[in-house]
Amino acid sequence: MKLIVGLGNPGSQYKFTRHNAGFLAVDEIAKKLNVNFKSSKFNGEIAKSDDIILGKPSTFMNKSGLFVSQVANFYKIHPDDIMIIHDEKDLDLGKSVIKVGGSGGSHNGVIDVITQLGSRDFKRLKIGINSPERKGELKNFVLGNFTATEFTILQEVIQKAAEASVLFGFTDILTIMNKYNAKK
Repeated sequence: MKLIVGLGNPGSQYKFTRHNAGFLAVDEIAKKLNVNFKSSKFNGEIAKSDDIILGKPSTFMNKSGLFVSQVANFYKIHPDDIMIIHDEKDLDLGKSVIKVGGSGGSHNGVIDVITQLGSRDFKRLKIGINSPERKGELKNFVLGNFTATEFTILQEVIQKAAEASVLFGFTDILTIMNKYNAKK
């Protein structure tokens, strides 16, 4: 069993913000797997297929780790079988990167996942949100909505991210990384 969690903030006011790229991606994965999210006892929503559990924490971004660790512990999922999908401010909009391990950098949601899991050994699918239109404070940027043009670009990346994530259920990560991290 694999666990794929999209990071984001709960509430309709955040639905299309840059910080919710992870939620948008797992929503697309759920469509591809033909599963629906349901509230769970883990402070979030889960959707299950035969091989993959999808998750969306109902806590705010910076407290996402508790949800991830609770679901992983309950279903006995090792960190190596977990993929976290999140926005990445240092990656250009239109790009995505799959990575294994490492630090959380300046992403507080990922840092909390590392802290709560007690491991860095999970996979990450980073969705780029950096834009030439980025101005002002980082907080305002990540909590701002995508422009119409940005959202069109994001949709293409989310499709690619969803394809890669579905493969994570039954394909080794190096094969997925070689296919989806390739420079085009």
